[in-house]
Formats: sequence, structure tokens, C-alpha cells
Amino acid sequence: MARYQIHVCDGPSCGLTHGSEELVEALEKAIASDPALKGRVGVSCYTCYGRCDDGPNLFVETLGEGQAGDEEPEPEVLESQRGFYPGMDQAKVLRVLREHCGQDQVVEDLVDEY
Repeated sequence: MARYQIHVCDGPSCGLTHGSEELVEALEKAIASDPALKGRVGVSCYTCYGRCDDGPNLFVETLGEGQAGDEEPEPEVLESQRGFYPGMDQAKVLRVLREHCGQDQVVEDLVDEY
């Protein structure tokens, strides 16, 4: 199965206005309690996707062999991988975690082009 890094925007709009830090906490808790995800999915903060009106936003990055995932993805990765999810709330984030990361299936009704 693939490995993933979930980059949650913590810019001024997503972080302060939209409460993205709560989404990070929900993701970390869900990953820690699921043996199938633990060690295969990581969570980190991302500076800003520039889609502030749509926030909070996140990007699910599919990691390559040996890639740690602790660095912010390059723009080419954001544009080439289907993993940008705008307008997230706790229920949507847990669904993305379950389906995109847990079942290796992009959540088509939530994903958007970056």
C-alpha cells in the first residue's frame, strides 16, 4: 500500500479563521488509533495554498520510495497529484483519511484541481 503525507494549511486564514489546527489534531488522533494507517500516513502543516476563501485546505501527497514527507511539496507535485481538498471540516477530513489514505482512493466528490 502507498504511503501518504497530509499537508494541512496553517496560514493566517486557514489556521486562525478556519481552525485548521483542530483538523490536524483529529487526523493525528485517528492515525494513532488505526494500526493500518500508523506508520503509513503522516500529518504536517503547510504554509499556504493561496486558496484562502476555500479553507481550510489540505493536500494528500503520495510519497515515493524513501521519501520522508516532512518537507512541503513542490508546486509540480501539487499540480500533478490528485490530492488537493478545499473546504475541509472534521467529518470530511476523516473521510479523506479513510478513503484516500486507507483505501488508496481519491475522494472524487471532495477533491479539486490545485
